[in-house]
Amino acid sequence: MPTVYLLRLSETTLQRTRSLLLQANGIELAGSQGHFNDALAEIASLAPDIVASDLRLMDAHAMRVAHELGRLPVRPQLLLLTPTADDLQLFAALSAGANAYHVDDGSRGGLVESITRLHDRRAMLNPPLARLALAAFGIERSPLVTACQPAAPLDTTPAGRQIDQSSRHLLTLLAQGLLLAEIATLWKLETAEIERRIWRLVRLLHVRSRELLIA
Repeated sequence: MPTVYLLRLSETTLQRTRSLLLQANGIELAGSQGHFNDALAEIASLAPDIVASDLRLMDAHAMRVAHELGRLPVRPQLLLLTPTADDLQLFAALSAGANAYHVDDGSRGGLVESITRLHDRRAMLNPPLARLALAAFGIERSPLVTACQPAAPLDTTPAGRQIDQSSRHLLTLLAQGLLLAEIATLWKLETAEIERRIWRLVRLLHVRSRELLIA
């Protein structure tokens, strides 16, 4: 059962989401706050599995949240809460250390599903984010006919400094707008395995981001 710490910008949204998580099966709410500075020590003490945070808080933005969580002895995974996947800060925060995102449309089951998915180390990327990831890794899209082959997920030859060809093929299909279930069918894999591969790709974005800071 994942433990979750909640960070939300407005008190109304915070209370609504608290109520949702307290009623959800299979999730334990460790704590909640609207101000990151007040929450950080408590997060360090409670060591939740996941911190679910708005992209913007009263006293912080998601990049700072990702950075500070990365300095903790036990780093929780970071789930970004956003009303739209088109926010320009979303990809920056994913690169800075966030692990996944959830488009908060107010539905009861959506957030619980996103938390459960992340706890299982699974994630998703929409087409615009996949295109940004290709650009961030400095690679072009694969030929579509190659990316669609059942052998594509087995191609471990390098595609760039941090990424292999199978990851390039996956980003190509995501950028093209294919659904996860469609990719799973083409590659003869479970949809959950595609989501796990995306989670690992986001982790590679963290490595790239740290290398750029060092450079």
